Amino acid sequence: MDTLTDDLCYQALKTRDARFDGRFYTAVLTTGIFCRPICPAVTPKRGNVRFYPSAETAMANGFRPCLRCRPEAAPGSPAAAGVHTTVARAVRLVSEGALDNGSVANLAERLGITDRYLRQLYKRHTGATPQQHAQARRLLRARQLIVDSNLSMTEIAEIAGFSSLRRFNHTLKQAYGNAPTAFRRGLKSSLKATQHSAENPFLPAHDDLVLFLRARPPFDSEQLLAFFRARAIPGLEAVGAHHYARSLCIAGQPGLVICRPSDHPPGVQVILRGPARQSILEVSARIRRLLDLDADLPGISEHLARDPLMEPLVTQHPGLRVPGSWERFEFSVRAILGQQVSISAARTLAGRLVARYGQPLPDDLARGTGITHRFPEPAALVGQPLNTLGMPGSRADTLARITARFAEPGFAEQDGNDLLAQLASMRGIGPWTLQYLALRGLGDPDAFPASDLGILKAASHLGGPQDAKALTRHAERWRPWRAYAAQYLWTSLNAHPPRQETTP
Repeated sequence: MDTLTDDLCYQALKTRDARFDGRFYTAVLTTGIFCRPICPAVTPKRGNVRFYPSAETAMANGFRPCLRCRPEAAPGSPAAAGVHTTVARAVRLVSEGALDNGSVANLAERLGITDRYLRQLYKRHTGATPQQHAQARRLLRARQLIVDSNLSMTEIAEIAGFSSLRRFNHTLKQAYGNAPTAFRRGLKSSLKATQHSAENPFLPAHDDLVLFLRARPPFDSEQLLAFFRARAIPGLEAVGAHHYARSLCIAGQPGLVICRPSDHPPGVQVILRGPARQSILEVSARIRRLLDLDADLPGISEHLARDPLMEPLVTQHPGLRVPGSWERFEFSVRAILGQQVSISAARTLAGRLVARYGQPLPDDLARGTGITHRFPEPAALVGQPLNTLGMPGSRADTLARITARFAEPGFAEQDGNDLLAQLASMRGIGPWTLQYLALRGLGDPDAFPASDLGILKAASHLGGPQDAKALTRHAERWRPWRAYAAQYLWTSLNAHPPRQETTP
């Protein structure tokens, strides 16, 4: 709660301000229940509430989740964002399942600190221990899967990390006061009924896993799809009027994921097909980052609109997101292939790479979609003649060097700043590539590739600075949301697209 005072939280609670949804949770001492700030229940008295930075922290302090506003369905928000980089990374790793099969000592080793120091940092900044966070997260995820997915109880128990269905039933009843089956009977799901469609492979079929992920409003799904449509790699991705689909491989299991964004309610229907459905929690976490579902857009827009240069863009696109990446290595390759070439040329190169070195997708997953391969693993590209793909020799050499680094164990998992520092020392990786990797590959909200030709052209059209140095100085007023300013500038080019753009 380092950036929010209790008084500010209570004011947001009284007004049910949606901008704070997911940023804090209100625990009511008299009922033992905690809620989202948008909960329609009667506002409790000021002296009867406590505020917590995460649902996990509230549960660790003995409060039960509200069955009405469903805290587990709130847009995600790292409990330690902006307070300590080590804790922020630890929270992300725990949320992604680091303690499901590992220990706190293993997690501390990954972070380069002792387990005692990790426990101290975690408790100080989040109000819960790593184990309490992991247990609460399992409970919250389990209930979300019960209400918002079509999985069976047995599948949910296994995916959420419970050793048996009996333990799953007992733990959820203890935490929520009801048996798990009561949630599915008593609450209306946000999912549309699944329907088999032989004619449209991008609609849910009988055996698909279907889950709905909520987004912070406003949510501009059309702009997101337009962005991915222009950059879809042939054979790897397919983007239609209402869907984004791609192949994937997690823990050695292939799959096809289809995202169907919607504005009402704001969020995305996720359809997961194939053996990878057992990794739905990791898939959903990747989709949240890919589609930027957790951005606090009202706050970001209010900040950027203070600049007359940005104000008309923010007004025109209030729900604009910064598209992320599916995986660090894949995006690094895409960024290098897109150096100094058009978007279409980068797509062509990436399509050749996928077709030549990617693993074929099983026929039952690929049928009718146009998606044929998975993106190649780093090891599959090491030593390959990448200069035969049709790019300059210097760029092929850069691609070979970065592939070799990502093939090293643990390289892709390190802290984002450390990763960028190591990439910066490599020949062929300049400031534009590093900033673009930070912006989309790592999700840095303040990354800003000022030298990008598209950004410079857009700024010039709007009457702003026309060179990178001047634009960098002007962009200081956009901190800490310069990545969103960059996205607004790129989007403004749709009316006057440049001949050449360097954003793959």
